[in-house]
Formats: sequence, structure tokens, C-alpha cells
Amino acid sequence: METIWKYNIDTIDRQTIQMPRNAEILTVQTQNGSPCLWVRVNTSSPDEIRKIEICGTGRELPKSSWAYIGTYEIAGDTLGYHVFEIKGEENES
Repeated sequence: METIWKYNIDTIDRQTIQMPRNAEILTVQTQNGSPCLWVRVNTSSPDEIRKIEICGTGRELPKSSWAYIGTYEIAGDTLGYHVFEIKGEENES
């Protein structure tokens, strides 16, 4: 079955999220002040680990192989964070 799941994420540099294989990350937004990913998943697929990197505004840009997901703001919209999925060779480690 295909459906959309929500994953809460932390505002830290790097984290891993377990989700069904080949899930499509649709967006990042805040809900009740907390950042979340909304992801299209096939619930019958086996799980895999995905790596997420969060960069604050003004930080060095990530590697070009990383896929931009989106931007969210917290703390009364005074802090902006940019979310990327780590792709390619680095994701294999």
C-alpha cells in the first residue's frame, strides 16, 4: 500500500532515518514548532536507512551530491535550516 508518513527530525547536523526502501521524501515543514519530513512510502517495501544533513543559514554548503529537500524555520521564524539527503558514495558508509 502506498501512503504518506510523517517523520519527526531533530535540528542536528546529521541523523539517520529508517523508512521503507525507495520512499520519496516530499517536503520538510514544521508542525507545532517541530521539524518534520513528509514521505511517500510503499508500506510493503523492506526498510532502509537514509541519512539526513541539516545546515544552518551561513554554514558551508554541502557536497554537490547531496539532494536538497527543503528549508524550515523555527524559534519564531528567526532561525532557518536547510535539509539535504546524503546521496552517493557517502550514503553507503
